[in-house]
This record gives sequence, structure tokens and C-alpha cells, in this order.
Amino acid sequence: MYRSLRALKQGSDEMIFDLRDYEGLEEILFSPTVAVEAKSLARHFPLVWRRIEDKFEFVALLSLSPLVVGANHLLAPGLTRPLLMEAYPFAISVAAGEDGQSAVLIEAAVPKQERQGTAVFESSGSFTGPAAHRMNALRVFASDRDRTAAYTQALAAEGLLEDWPLRLKIGEDGIEFGGLCVLARAPAQRERLAKIVTQHGFPFAELVTFHDLSLFNMQRLVDQHRAGRLAAQATAAQTASGESA
Repeated sequence: MYRSLRALKQGSDEMIFDLRDYEGLEEILFSPTVAVEAKSLARHFPLVWRRIEDKFEFVALLSLSPLVVGANHLLAPGLTRPLLMEAYPFAISVAAGEDGQSAVLIEAAVPKQERQGTAVFESSGSFTGPAAHRMNALRVFASDRDRTAAYTQALAAEGLLEDWPLRLKIGEDGIEFGGLCVLARAPAQRERLAKIVTQHGFPFAELVTFHDLSLFNMQRLVDQHRAGRLAAQATAAQTASGESA
């Protein structure tokens, strides 16, 4: 999601754009996610864990391919999307600074040509309306990041995150993801969840439930991929027809 982050300086002349105006944002396959948004996201996306070396990250699986996601299928106004996508191009540093606070960052993203942007700051130094909306999404994400990491660490410590090799054949497309994990399914392993529920309480049990329910959204992603592929083929055929006319 991010390629070149820099610190957001108070009162700077930074600009932000409509999410649909950023190059490549619609091609994102994963977004880091926190527990507080699991309930809303579980109705739309598979919520899984992504293994990054010896650590795990809770993520929403947004698409099966960057090539056929359609016309900004997550970026239109009013659609449910992860908090970090809602906050884009703002981000937050992983490590806290000397004052114990994480730094707010901004992605040096390239907008599509001739798009009209909005200033991040008013002349008074306060956030403009669009920037304040994105900052609110970032604050909510940041406020729940440590809790979500604690839940994830507890599951990993009990050996309850198992590999979920995703291999699909959709029409002519072979799709394969590595590094994804889900909760272990064996009854004996599931019984160990009770220990973590005792430690972290009902909100943790909710996260487990939303994760389980969210996996039914895989069919939605398959259908989305198929529809996107058909749309891409139709567009290519029209372009070829126009060029030959």
C-alpha cells in the first residue's frame, strides 16, 4: 500500500485527493486490519492472518488479483473498506518516537493526471474537512493496533494459526497465495481458545467469530474476479474492434 512515506508536518502545503484519483490504489490485495473494524469488514472480506517471516499480521483480503479488480471497486464513496484505506494517504509509524508517540506519515502518492486535490491544512494550521475525516480513521486504527497485535500474539503462542495455502482455478486463471493463515480447525486445538478468552475477554471471542464468518466471503472474491476478467476481456475486444475499424 505504501512505497514512499514521509513525516506529515503541521501546516505544510501537502495535498490529498479522492481515493479514486490515486494511481494503483485499486490494485491493493491486502490491508492491515484491527479488531475494532472486524465486525463491519467480516460482511465483505475474508479476515485472515498474513505471515511475515516469524510474525503475523491481521489483514483483510480485498481481491484475488490486481489485474481484474474492476474500476476502483473499493474506492467509491459510501463503500465499506478498511480503516487504513479510508485514511490513505495518511499512515502511522510502527515504532513510537522518543516521546512515546507514533508519528503521522503521508505517502508520496502520485495522483492521476489533471485531478483536483484538497489541501491537508487550513491557513490556520487545522485540518481541512477531508483531511480530518482521514485522520479520524487513522486514529481509530492506531488506537486498536496494540490490542489486535496482542490477540494475534496470543493465538500464535498457542499454535492456533495454521497455514492456509490458497490455490484457485477460475476460468483460465490460476491464482495462488502464500503466507496466509487461519485459525486451526481441529477440535482439540479450538479448545485451547478458551484459555485466551479467559485472558482477553469477550472482545477476543468476537474476533474469532468474525474471522470464521468472514471466510464465507471467498466466493464473493471469486465472483468479483470472474466479473472483472470478463469486463477486461470485453474492453480489450472493443479496443481491438475500434483499432481495426
